[in-house]
Amino acid sequence: MSTQHNLEFTGERYVPEVHGNIELEHIHRYAQASQLVSGKQVLDIASGEGYGSALLADFAQHVVGVDISADAVLHASQRYKKNNLEYRHGSCAAIPLDDASVDIVVSFETIEHHDQHDEMMREILRVLKPGGFLLISSPDKLHYSDVPGAHNVFHVKELYADEFKQLLSKYFRHSRYYGQRLIYGSAIFAEDSASGLATYHRENDVLKSAIGLPSPLYWIAIASNAEIPEFNASF
Repeated sequence: MSTQHNLEFTGERYVPEVHGNIELEHIHRYAQASQLVSGKQVLDIASGEGYGSALLADFAQHVVGVDISADAVLHASQRYKKNNLEYRHGSCAAIPLDDASVDIVVSFETIEHHDQHDEMMREILRVLKPGGFLLISSPDKLHYSDVPGAHNVFHVKELYADEFKQLLSKYFRHSRYYGQRLIYGSAIFAEDSASGLATYHRENDVLKSAIGLPSPLYWIAIASNAEIPEFNASF
């Protein structure tokens, strides 16, 4: 890394100098994505400060980070210098890449910041190679905003889980969904075999169980018009 001023944390984009819960959420997504990008051409759309694209470049053949902020693109280009990494100025509704030029599109913390969702999906399909796939996250409006009564001033159009799934199914034949949320508790994993995840929680002093992660704050999806790759659960 070269020496330069860090981007200010405004709450709109994550910067790696900020720690705590927000760090866990953001870094975990990119760490999880890194298992899929080996030897691949990758687009990181809305790359922000640039840390995520740089992390993916440790594993991918080539990574292009695209962001709508020219200041963020300049910062990332100066801070993260790798032979297989570049940053470009552009938007998710007008991606500055050629048709069928990438194997994977990564889009974390993007879709809620604008309302051009259909335009974004069409652009992603345009730049994806045949057999490529999209890895995308979206906050669940119910648990992110409605239940806590919260309002993020930087979010333009949040989606409920069914709206997110309907949008992806409109453009991709196949999709798989993963829930993400911060947790505190005890983890039990099988050592010698893959198994489903059961969770236990108290509700009105009654111990209840559920399959999977209950009430995720974020949804992460893999979508493709070809076969979807294996994508492990992680902690």
